[in-house]
Amino acid sequence: MSNFKQITFVSLVILTVLIAVACGATSPAVTPTLENTPLPTATPTLEMQQMPKLSTPALEGTIDVGGHKLSYQCWGEGSPTVIVEAAAEDKPTFTLSWNAVILGVLPTARICIYDRVPVNTVQDGAENLHALLGMIPLPGPYILVAHSLGGWYARVFVHLYPQDVAGMIMVDTSLTYPDSPIAFATAYPTYSPDEVPGITQNRLSESDIYTMMMPPFDGLDMKASNEQVRQAGSFGDIPLVVISHTPGPLDLPGLDPITQKQIAALILKVGSDLATLSSRGIFMVATTHNYFISEYQPQIIIDAINQMLGEIRK
Repeated sequence: MSNFKQITFVSLVILTVLIAVACGATSPAVTPTLENTPLPTATPTLEMQQMPKLSTPALEGTIDVGGHKLSYQCWGEGSPTVIVEAAAEDKPTFTLSWNAVILGVLPTARICIYDRVPVNTVQDGAENLHALLGMIPLPGPYILVAHSLGGWYARVFVHLYPQDVAGMIMVDTSLTYPDSPIAFATAYPTYSPDEVPGITQNRLSESDIYTMMMPPFDGLDMKASNEQVRQAGSFGDIPLVVISHTPGPLDLPGLDPITQKQIAALILKVGSDLATLSSRGIFMVATTHNYFISEYQPQIIIDAINQMLGEIRK
């Protein structure tokens, strides 16, 4: 596979680029419209918060879990506690990537971040989180907020400990293989000698799909972890919100407008499919083109968390 094709594949599949519908940044859509959905043309309003400073955590420390030292920080009060499962290689106590969201949630509930350590599989990581939560005064059930590959850990956590999960928020969560790459590949039109170069360069063959896998992140055995996530199944009736960013020109490179719309519609469907992991799932869309919604448009995540807190507390 060419380097260009690999980059596109990683952009579309690993990073779970999800297309926006014509709605506001905080407007949920229970059943997104899949047909006749144009690629947004308006420039999104970015709300980059410049890593706002936080007060001293209410709880913080480093705890040995199975020989691994996990650092954690918590702010605010009130249950259920919100637990952030950050993206691959992201250590939020250092990167401050979730500061804006923490600042928006701490007046309403306790919210915690922690730094994962390299493990063999996502199940190992989920078990580490469960052990950590059992060692600090944070009774469940919890609301899990997962970004990117953090969604893999969260999905396996729900599978292992459903009684400990009050709700789930998945932000541009990574997809599993080979199901989603197959879906993306089928969005391309059949080969034509006069097709535009962008279509030829980005088309994935069956051999491409089955031989390519994510590069290793977090020290994971990616194939074993992928299968653990696929086997984890649905969330039952646990409240779920799936949030995506709006893809911009870099997300659909080298494609003619018609094919862009085809891919956009499919990406929207993939986002909708993730929302069906729960019978109470909804799909929301940020206007930012940036993948790090927690930094560029944190308010949509804050609103989703606070709305879920209100519903759970009824």
